[in-house]
Amino acid sequence: MTQEIDTLGKALRHNMLVMATCRSCEKQARFLAADIAAFYGHGRNPRTLKFRCTDCDSRDCKVTLVENPHDRTPETIIWRPVKTRL
Repeated sequence: MTQEIDTLGKALRHNMLVMATCRSCEKQARFLAADIAAFYGHGRNPRTLKFRCTDCDSRDCKVTLVENPHDRTPETIIWRPVKTRL
């Protein structure tokens, strides 16, 4: 029986990546589910997270969960979230 991964805690247990894709310019950013869960909590639905594109400044991003590639190539970049003060 398969189960939908609907929380960051479940994604963390499966060692998944949270991938945000800008719908305007198609830029992608990947984050470890563990890092995102530390910021937003383990019970948060990853598809409700808000991301902003650094290239086109758009806030229209699609969030998907992907498996962590164990044979990661050098061009796979994992971003780390940081809190900033305004």
